[in-house]
Amino acid sequence: MMRRFPRRDPESGRADDHNDQPGFLVKEARLLDVRQESGSVFLALDDGETLEVAPESVPAGLPEPGEMIPPDLLDDLRLAAERKKVARLVFAILDRRLHPIARIRDKVLEKGYSPDAIDAVLEQMASRGLYSDHRYAEAYCRDCLASRAVGRRYLVSKLRGKRVPASIALEVANEILDTETEEVLADRAAETRWKRIRNTEDIKALAKVVRFLQGRGFDAGTANRAARRMKPLETTLDGD
Repeated sequence: MMRRFPRRDPESGRADDHNDQPGFLVKEARLLDVRQESGSVFLALDDGETLEVAPESVPAGLPEPGEMIPPDLLDDLRLAAERKKVARLVFAILDRRLHPIARIRDKVLEKGYSPDAIDAVLEQMASRGLYSDHRYAEAYCRDCLASRAVGRRYLVSKLRGKRVPASIALEVANEILDTETEEVLADRAAETRWKRIRNTEDIKALAKVVRFLQGRGFDAGTANRAARRMKPLETTLDGD
């Protein structure tokens, strides 16, 4: 049997001669036992490894217990076992807090897992509709709009800052915030800003409100319309 140098185990942090990461240890091994429980298949090997893989990852041509597993198949099984661990870690991360895909990938990479396994898990989750940048962006936009009156540009900018791809950020911002709703939010923000201006008849007051609205992510046209609509009417005192 050919062996490679042991690699540090992502879970324990220790260098382990029985690490089950793909391609790091023996190039072939004998299959001793196969058992299925709790939605996983466990493959016991004669080198001391036990690979936990998803049932759909078990190949149709898996050798019978007592037979040798070919090197290529062994690498595939180790990668499948790594994907199983990665998936478990990703769900644990999301259970605590939602993150954009780039941040999740970074967090899992920090644990020592391979990019191939991480990308495969994240792509599978997206294809099954379990989680994706689109899902993250939807949740982020709804949370943001629940607390602040902002425009689409603001949402896109914030999502891009969190490393959500530009196309997804723009798509979700348009889905969550239609033109009519954006106008309503611009009015709300303009009304709030006007209340903080003492002299609403000052020639510079309107410009201040427009700049404020643009800072909140409303385009120039929307900002101008809202600022003018929500400008307080001038009150005059009749001395008669």
